[in-house]
Amino acid sequence: QPWGTLGGNTIQTGREKVPGIVTVQPFDRIDPSASDVGARLSLLDEMGIYAQILYPNGIGFASNQIFAIPDEQQRITVLRIYNDFLADVQEESNKRLFPQAILPIWDMNETVKEMTRLIDRGINGFTLSDKPELLGLPELPEKYFEPMWDLFNESGTVPNFHIGSGLRNDEVMGIIKRLTSEKTETKRELRTSALPSWEWFDWQRNMAVMGTQMFISNVRIIVNLCFSNMFDRYPNLKIVSAESGVGWLPFLLEAMDFQFSEIVTRPHELALAKRKPSEYFHDHIFAMFWFERLTQQMVDAIGVNNIMVETDIPHPTCYYPGARQHFADVLGDLAPADRRRIAQDNAAELYGIPLPTID
Repeated sequence: QPWGTLGGNTIQTGREKVPGIVTVQPFDRIDPSASDVGARLSLLDEMGIYAQILYPNGIGFASNQIFAIPDEQQRITVLRIYNDFLADVQEESNKRLFPQAILPIWDMNETVKEMTRLIDRGINGFTLSDKPELLGLPELPEKYFEPMWDLFNESGTVPNFHIGSGLRNDEVMGIIKRLTSEKTETKRELRTSALPSWEWFDWQRNMAVMGTQMFISNVRIIVNLCFSNMFDRYPNLKIVSAESGVGWLPFLLEAMDFQFSEIVTRPHELALAKRKPSEYFHDHIFAMFWFERLTQQMVDAIGVNNIMVETDIPHPTCYYPGARQHFADVLGDLAPADRRRIAQDNAAELYGIPLPTID
């Protein structure tokens, strides 16, 4: 009874990246750095990277897929085993790898217990679904989620919304079957809703089309957060949009403020939130990039304090090898202080990463 996938691993043994695939097959050809702490640290040393935030996706970027396990006690047991593994990874890495854990959001008492337990073990962030209503739960700003948001606000731990984290298990499995099918007739049989790509494309083009559109799938959560009063209610909250890129954000920030100023006029609507959407964004939301070239104008529009770098290792579109030179190139037009803030300081401050002292 499948309720998860292998995740995306495209670096095979011998540290060779294989293009045009979702995951290296068979399993024993996957480079150990995909799951072994020592091998990952060796890879980071090779790439010139000190520390990484990890968004493990073997059972999904949030707990939506694990929700497919029908027995709730078994579901929570699997979730805890998985989270314990993530905490073990962090401890074994000597504070260089920081996996983001998942939460049993279908039970708020268990969610608070699991958050507290993992915070005590040093976990500094969690991945959340941006669409819990697809699981039959309330929406994120509602009273049901208040204990979780209170703990985020008090602890300083980071809620991460990874692109695609709101998909249900049946949607994920359906997309995988449709993308990997070579027959148009089979794709049509598997279609339950309009997918990002045209069905006559082959699976590689399907993946490229879906991946391109997926970057901005977090537009919904960002806009809704910035139009709400969430950051007034939880002033210490810092939100991360993971793997979403940043090039589309200048337009979004302008569009949010324009729509707000033109349409939101009634007193009770104006009273809901105290500030403009872009102001909430600049004080509370972070996004990350890896393949884009950043200009100073783009950085100034988004906010230098709101941008972080990622490598996407070991996903199909990860930047490997040559990540260090790549980031030197794409950040090369920026002021030195901005380069340092984007490449290091923002993430170190947000996630509380202790940096080594350099003599």
